[in-house]
Amino acid sequence: MSANNLDILSGCRNNNRQAQKALYDSFAPMAMGVCMRYARSRAEAEDWLQDGFVRVFEKIGQVRSEAQLGAWIYSVMTHVCLKHCRKRRLPIQEVGDEVDVVEFPTDPFANEEVVTALQQIAPQQRAVFNLMAVEEYNYAEAAKELQCSESNVRALYSRAKSRLRELLRNQESRIDAI
Repeated sequence: MSANNLDILSGCRNNNRQAQKALYDSFAPMAMGVCMRYARSRAEAEDWLQDGFVRVFEKIGQVRSEAQLGAWIYSVMTHVCLKHCRKRRLPIQEVGDEVDVVEFPTDPFANEEVVTALQQIAPQQRAVFNLMAVEEYNYAEAAKELQCSESNVRALYSRAKSRLRELLRNQESRIDAI
């Protein structure tokens, strides 16, 4: 971080409103991207973003070094989103052991169409997809985070990838028709 960013972090630790605004302005776009991947709509993502930054400012003292700040904010936002998913009473339901192997592009969030498609899949699938494809959890870690079995995570992840692929093909067809 630059000297200016060191001042911002120090100011945030002292509850300085200008420093908090500067931190928000620097990290809100990245944090909004996290929220958009988990939320059902932009309005819901904006609410979660606000909740996430409240949490960031409450816990800013936990950041050990300026170099960790971005990763730490990313982690806080992910946990806030998962908390909201749990609050909506969206338990991860067991879906069986069948797993389809479907490859997905390496950069699945490169454009708005992909985020829109992600918001259209089932909430359980969206949560699993985000943990596996974006957060790079392994099956055991995702199962622990979502309080379900590893086989359920595998099935939900496979179905999420298949559904996203289908939605993206449909979008591509509509674009080609124009």
